[in-house]
Parts: sequence; C-alpha cells; structure tokens
Amino acid sequence: MAEKKITEASVLALIEKQKITASRGAELLDMPLQDFLDMLHAHGLTLCDETPKEIREDIKDLRKVVKKQVI
Repeated sequence: MAEKKITEASVLALIEKQKITASRGAELLDMPLQDFLDMLHAHGLTLCDETPKEIREDIKDLRKVVKKQVI
C-alpha cells in the first residue's frame, strides 16, 4: 500500500511540474485515464495553467483568425 502511495505522489509531482502527460500518468499508475483525471481533481490539480481570462482572450483571438480565413 505504501509503495503505491509513493508512486501516486511521484506521478502527481510530475504532472504538477508538467513533465508528463495525463495519459502517461494514467499509464504509470495502471488506471483508466478518466480515473486518473478524477484523481487529479481530487488532489486539486489541473492540466491547464491558464486563467479563465487568458482562455477567453485565446478564444477571441482564434475567432478573429478563423473569421479572416473564411472571408
């Protein structure tokens, strides 16, 4: 049991430092990706480091690019 917790802690640290992907983390812990994502959420970790405001600005910029390409 303790060995698995150490492994989980190590994988979570790698995720937090953006050294591995979520799919790799799930693979290392031998669990389905959705379960791994749920575990990240339970530990208060996220895969996105942008603020909601930054994401809205990105979407706004992308819409401008798409609009120029459609015309």
